[in-house]
Amino acid sequence: MEENKAKPDEKDKSGRLKYLQEEKQKQESRKNVYLQQLENIRKLLEENEKEIKYNESWIKFHEKSIEEHEEKIKMGFDFNEKKNQEEKRNFHKKQIEEHHNKYIEYHKKEVEAIKKEIEIFESGIKRCKEQLEFIEKKIVENKI
Repeated sequence: MEENKAKPDEKDKSGRLKYLQEEKQKQESRKNVYLQQLENIRKLLEENEKEIKYNESWIKFHEKSIEEHEEKIKMGFDFNEKKNQEEKRNFHKKQIEEHHNKYIEYHKKEVEAIKKEIEIFESGIKRCKEQLEFIEKKIVENKI
């Protein structure tokens, strides 16, 4: 009789081990997906930060040009030349206001969103690692 009792326990233990191995695979797979996504969105973060710097450098160029044109406007006596310099100055102002500032704003929003995504995926990875530790402990317990 005692022999029959041992068999169901072994079968039950075998079933638990199989279940735990499957759960371990699921967590490993999930963790790997999170790691891959994290790598991808970190690249996006880097690209958006580069775009911000790129547009900021253009703003500096335009600001310097505005100063130069304003200086020429002050120094100029010829009406047509002043008008020409004002148009050039206004072009640079327009580029800053309507182009570069808008792109910077856009990329800053992207950076903000991406940083939130990074936090989510890092949290998911941490959770997977905790689950894997728990499952490993249970596998060891069930092998005994």
